[in-house]
Amino acid sequence: MVIKSLSEIIRFTLGKNPTRIRESDINLYTPEDFENDLHGENESQDNLGCVINLIRSKAAPYSKNSKEKLITSNFICCEFDHEKLDPWFFCYQFNEGKSFEQQIGMYHQGTTLSVKKLNVKIIGELKINLPDIKKQKSIGQLYRQSIVQNDLLLKQAEEKNNFIMTIIRKIEED
Repeated sequence: MVIKSLSEIIRFTLGKNPTRIRESDINLYTPEDFENDLHGENESQDNLGCVINLIRSKAAPYSKNSKEKLITSNFICCEFDHEKLDPWFFCYQFNEGKSFEQQIGMYHQGTTLSVKKLNVKIIGELKINLPDIKKQKSIGQLYRQSIVQNDLLLKQAEEKNNFIMTIIRKIEED
């Protein structure tokens, strides 16, 4: 296992400030696009890299649908060699990894709530443990599957609740 700082293996590109975007017909990458990419609602394309949502402090792989969209300053585009870092493994580490949580927590110590937004410098200094790429792909695939399974369970629970509410309303009407 190799420990590297993210800036050693990832090229970061900060999105554009929305107030500086002049053309109204530009297709912007939105928080909804981010959620769709993270939850696999858009077909992912593993060689596109990842995007970090600075507001939510979460990462998601780019999907085919998002590739042509312009990212704004609430996001950072991450490009890296997929033979050295698996996109879903990176997302797992960034979103759920205890090591990242501890490192980010140390940066936030003593700051007020309004200043807790991550920036490129902080993210680039984060250290990541890199197992071999085969192990990364296994972990990444399991993480992706867990997100999909969790989403399915939530959808099932919502449908069951709606069904029960429909029955209750029907009983009330009788």
